[in-house]
Amino acid sequence: MIRSLLVFAILAAVAISTQAFVAPSVGQPALASTTSLDASRVNAKQEKRKRNRDNMRKFKKGGRRGTSRKKMMRKMQSSAARQVENEFIAKCFITVPPPNSDESA
Repeated sequence: MIRSLLVFAILAAVAISTQAFVAPSVGQPALASTTSLDASRVNAKQEKRKRNRDNMRKFKKGGRRGTSRKKMMRKMQSSAARQVENEFIAKCFITVPPPNSDESA
């Protein structure tokens, strides 16, 4: 008696567990609607883009961008050389009266 009851319980458990592996019937759709899932996925992506944008603004490095110390030193040296050259050119074109002229200015 107990043996037959045990066999019946095992068969019932197997029958219940096999329903999970059976394909659903044609009249019953697997998912009610996929559009709500797609919409939430798009919304999640938009929220992620917004979070990433905010974090980029929050953690971006400020100050000089793309200028290395070497570039800055070269610019300083070239501006100093340019200034010396401009002073030399200015001295070249200073008008000086000829040596033997008696002009009163």
